[in-house]
Amino acid sequence: MRSIHRTLLLAPALTAAMLVANPAHAVHFSYLNPAYVQEIYAGPLIIGQEAGMAWTTGNNLLTRAGSSIIEYSLTQNTTYQGTSLHGVIATHAISGLNNTGYGMTNGTDGYIYAITGGGLQRFDPGNWAAPAQTLTNVGGPGYGITTLSDGRIAYAAGSGSDVYVYDPVNLTNSLIFTANTLIDDMAASSANEIVLAGQGNASLIIIDWAGSWINTLSNLIHYPDGLTFGDGLLSTSIFSNNNDGTITEYQFGLGFANAPTLIYDIATGGGAYGDLAEVGPDCAFYVFHGENGSYHGATPGVGTNWDNMTTTTDAAITRIAAAPSGDGGLPTCGFRTPVVTSVVPVPGAWLLLGSGLATLASLRRKQAVQQG
Repeated sequence: MRSIHRTLLLAPALTAAMLVANPAHAVHFSYLNPAYVQEIYAGPLIIGQEAGMAWTTGNNLLTRAGSSIIEYSLTQNTTYQGTSLHGVIATHAISGLNNTGYGMTNGTDGYIYAITGGGLQRFDPGNWAAPAQTLTNVGGPGYGITTLSDGRIAYAAGSGSDVYVYDPVNLTNSLIFTANTLIDDMAASSANEIVLAGQGNASLIIIDWAGSWINTLSNLIHYPDGLTFGDGLLSTSIFSNNNDGTITEYQFGLGFANAPTLIYDIATGGGAYGDLAEVGPDCAFYVFHGENGSYHGATPGVGTNWDNMTTTTDAAITRIAAAPSGDGGLPTCGFRTPVVTSVVPVPGAWLLLGSGLATLASLRRKQAVQQG
């Protein structure tokens, strides 16, 4: 990881503002599969410093810049490069939070967990004045971290290739797997799988929650970074925000222990370095992108493609959501929400509704991407 990003807690109810489609949708990716919609959500970020993603109980996006947590508005409240954006409304300095590392994730207990060079830490987004708590002394680069459905926290530490699982109830910390490559991000399914992004060798590694190896996809065309699993009919898919400015879906129709039945890009033409990603409380895939030279196929000088047709080196976060089907069906997520603490309505203008999932499948461009 040479740039920056990472997870989530659902509030009891979404605000009225989230239930209304935003009128402006900035387009960063020149091609996006028609089953999805996109908007540049927040930016410009503090490039090289601001990363990791989590949410408040009021569904405000949070990012991390060292020991500070940056909070963004739930509604569009600013304009930059002709683009309507969700701007910064507060910066919270967290006492005791190590200023190294990027990744963070919402726990099921209401805390936000962060992996730093000094170990696993957590802080309380309901009390910004409270100091961060250090839970383990196993530090690392501080990129990959995710919350399991049972409330445990999986994270990468040590040299960045060791996967640990911390239990906040029993206060245990266990090494479960060593990947032998730098892990740049990770995500958990609801059915006992964890996927790891192998930064050193362009790989996806799938293990179970006990650390047993399930599968490895090696020498991929794209270097995977920010990850999530699909949801519903897409529950056997893995989505990756790639270093070369693309987003790829890996479909495992025969199960994760088998080779993918289809690999194709749902988004291309971004050009910018794709980094950490997370699924928000609205079931959308929030992906980080910024300028990082030509690293792993990124385009030098490209950070964000703004609404005024200007491309700058600025970093930003783009929101990818399932397109509305218009059939009036029940809302269904296209991406797996990592932590679900309550059931809430989902903005119909952003998400594929009910039987529209079949439409999503039929709209998918069958653009196969060969593995190297």
